[in-house]
Amino acid sequence: MKRNYCLMVLMLLLQWAQLYAQQGAAAIKGTITNELGEPLSGATITVAGKNGSAIADNNGIYALTVSPQDTLIFSATGYEEKRVLAGTGPTLDVNLVPANNNLDGVVVIGYGKQSRKFVTGAVSKTEIVKDVPNTSITQSLRGRVAGVQFTDNGRPGQNGTILIRGPRSLSAGNNPLIVVDGIIYNGVLSDINPNDIESMEVLKDASAAAIYGSRAANGVILISSRRGTTEKPTINVNTFTSVSSPGYKIKLLTPERYVQKILDARKELGQEADPTKIASYLAPNEAENYLAGRTVDPYDIATQDGAGIRSIDINMAGKTQRTNYFISASFNDEKGIILNDRQKRTTFRVNLENKITNWFTVGTNTMYGRRDFSGVLPNMDNFYQLSPYGSLYNEDGSARQFVVDGETVAGNPLYAPYYRSNQRIQNNLFANFYGIVQLPFVQGLSYRINISPNIRWINAYDATRQDTSLGNNTKSASKSNTNYYDWMIENILTYNKKINRANHIDVTLLYSRNAQFVEATGANASLLSSDVLGWNNLGLGETQTVSSSSSKIQGVSYMGRVNYRLLDKYLATFTIRRDGSSVFSANHKYAVLPSGALSWIASEEGFLKNSPVVDLLKLRLSYGAVGNQAISAYQSLSKIGTQRYVYGDGGTTSLAYYPMNMANSDLKWETTYSTNIGVDFELLKGRIGGTIEYYHMKTKDLLVTRDLPRMTGFTSVWTNLGQVDNSGIEITLNTSNIQTKNFEWRSSITFSSNKNRIVHLYGSDTDGDGKEDDDIGNRWFIGQPIYSYFDYVFDGIYQEGDTDIPAGYKPGYVRVKDIDGDGVITADDRTIIGQGQQPKIRWGLLNDFSYKGLTLSVFLNGMSGWISDFGLIGRGPVERSLNFIDYGWWTSENKSNTRPSLFHENKYGHNYYLSRNFVRIQDVALSYNFPRALLDRVKVANLKVFVAAKNLYTFTNWIGADPESGQTSRDNLYPMPRTISVGLNLGF
Repeated sequence: MKRNYCLMVLMLLLQWAQLYAQQGAAAIKGTITNELGEPLSGATITVAGKNGSAIADNNGIYALTVSPQDTLIFSATGYEEKRVLAGTGPTLDVNLVPANNNLDGVVVIGYGKQSRKFVTGAVSKTEIVKDVPNTSITQSLRGRVAGVQFTDNGRPGQNGTILIRGPRSLSAGNNPLIVVDGIIYNGVLSDINPNDIESMEVLKDASAAAIYGSRAANGVILISSRRGTTEKPTINVNTFTSVSSPGYKIKLLTPERYVQKILDARKELGQEADPTKIASYLAPNEAENYLAGRTVDPYDIATQDGAGIRSIDINMAGKTQRTNYFISASFNDEKGIILNDRQKRTTFRVNLENKITNWFTVGTNTMYGRRDFSGVLPNMDNFYQLSPYGSLYNEDGSARQFVVDGETVAGNPLYAPYYRSNQRIQNNLFANFYGIVQLPFVQGLSYRINISPNIRWINAYDATRQDTSLGNNTKSASKSNTNYYDWMIENILTYNKKINRANHIDVTLLYSRNAQFVEATGANASLLSSDVLGWNNLGLGETQTVSSSSSKIQGVSYMGRVNYRLLDKYLATFTIRRDGSSVFSANHKYAVLPSGALSWIASEEGFLKNSPVVDLLKLRLSYGAVGNQAISAYQSLSKIGTQRYVYGDGGTTSLAYYPMNMANSDLKWETTYSTNIGVDFELLKGRIGGTIEYYHMKTKDLLVTRDLPRMTGFTSVWTNLGQVDNSGIEITLNTSNIQTKNFEWRSSITFSSNKNRIVHLYGSDTDGDGKEDDDIGNRWFIGQPIYSYFDYVFDGIYQEGDTDIPAGYKPGYVRVKDIDGDGVITADDRTIIGQGQQPKIRWGLLNDFSYKGLTLSVFLNGMSGWISDFGLIGRGPVERSLNFIDYGWWTSENKSNTRPSLFHENKYGHNYYLSRNFVRIQDVALSYNFPRALLDRVKVANLKVFVAAKNLYTFTNWIGADPESGQTSRDNLYPMPRTISVGLNLGF
């Protein structure tokens, strides 16, 4: 009886629970979309712990009856599973993000995003390197993206240069177009905090870049900043500190070698060269220091202690059903190797987006950067010529103007830092305010407006104090203020529709206006009555001058692009853009630039669909035209210059006007026509993947400044002429070499080779040899790279006993080759020595080793097949009291066959050339992620510590500061820093 009573109660409870559940159950519906906002047909919705389920239709719409307390599981092939509480609302829209694999990743393609699988153009994606001391986002491009060359000189805050698939232009710019969060960016990349950036895409072929039309001939770099990813707000702190030292010190003459140079020079001149009398051969103060044993090393006196980087970044991010936000602040203090070489950078960013209604969204991406470069550097030309026995200071401790008595060719490298002060501050405020309307009457149709101002202002102030050791007034000061104001308004209409299971179309239309304005004002004062106020009271100057300038560029653009997919395996992209710019002539204000691309995902065909080896095989073909408008304002017009003259002794100053350049009413864009063939592949379940690209580009109507005979009344004119071709191959290979439960080894290899050549120039044949003439003055040669070295070929050094020493030559002089074999060295014996500025081959090798929470990353970077002239060899007044690079020299006791004697006469004006080939251990990083169990106990979301090294070692025969930057002038030979860092990333 008791048991029956219990069963009866239990049955009543179950019936009551079932009735309650039925009463709480309600129909729920919604739309499932991917990261691009496209509907995910076939997505599955299941109820956790129950049998209920549904499948989304072609429009991504689903419907299901659930209870408010049910947990719904949303899933789709290639996307991460998402669990959401059903709640009480009748509508629940869900967005799924791609799984973390190469097949379904997302790339930015310009005015939108696209699954990597469906990209038809040549687009390379690179992640921002987090665990190395990069202070600029461009440093993540060095060697890591095939076809992209980034170089800088290692100084704090320098922007460096970026070259994508070789140079195209002779006189106009070769820099790529930069786009930040979809907006064309004219500022410098060093203003952007690397920790604010999620990823970068490089658009390399015409199909990918044509959407930016007349500014995309040199490639496009798309930069995407970070957004909130989780409903729980996250706070992250990233900080590191580092120490830097010269990666390589240029070898200067030691005190002993300096003395030997003097003895060898005197001996070569037939003068007395007695080592015991060396003091008598030196300048008076040099002799005093020599006898006292006092020496000076430029690396000791002109470099600074504490070189390195101190960086801290704090950001907060999150998202709700309607709001997405990312807020960050950072401070970076970077001290270079050289005295006073320093950058202090402060940045702020606010990315905020709010969904006002289901069909209307507003947002902003705003950043502010301030960089302070204040500090007067030593004169590097004097640095490398500093006598080891020179005197830097007067008896009162003030800096001497010249370090050697009677020697005025090179001064004291510390003179300017002692007497001068400056202020160099650059500010950048860049923003995009946008609104997005999902038009409700047509599914998939949306409108976006971007309003993007960019304000940059630069202050450059200088002041010079009185040198009390001089009788004349040396006090002076100056102020220069430059303001930039750019704005852009873009109207973008997008229609993205999956018509049925077989057909998908994505249409983008654009109309935009833009303007760039710059104005500068400068004021100078000399012979100041007092130097106490520096640049703050220029009215104290006896002589005052003022200058000002301004310019404005306006543009308008129209663009249309269609992406079409058939059966998710046959892809097509067609783009056309019409641009107008005020920098060009009245007859050619506009250019129309079309492109097209076709792609076939062969792995979706039946014969490969179920292959155990091939995961993805995609073939791509594209062709199109892009332009280059990289010239400044008013170049198509005739401009007037001014010059002040004083007629007669004590006469008044008159202002004269003269024509500067001739107008060209037909000046127009350079245009690059590009063909690209690409293969994307993934093998063995993602263990091997990569891309192979072949491209050929023809750049026509080159923008060139052409010299004119002065009898015309003009000195130059901008014109269009000639053709330059670039062709090459790029390979990217990613492999998962070993993958076990606790250990993983991954590799990434990039390889690229570019052949650059001038096809046509002026079309003239003045010597009648049937071939187009070269332009020897500008070193432009038909069939050769733009940056070619044309000179006599070095053939060793004439030695004592040689019977073929020409008249006027001596042992120790340079021998050059008789190319034409006529027995006489003439100008006809000059030939192409090699190419510079860009290597023939670039490659990078990254290896990542992970064991549990420990990760070791090693990256090698290499370039080969290029040279540079190095004019500091074999030149300089060796008889003067100056130091120089110790490249060695010929003597009768040391019969070098590579270096001439100290007083070698360079009769043919030839130069010396060195290989810039190198292999560099560029980045090494060891990091540790603390285990999840430990972090949960201390209420921390993530914690990573790392130690890293940059520019650890460079294998090269280059004797300059760095083969990658290739600087050859003394005033630019800054040591490349080797930097060791420790840091942590902490998240809550």
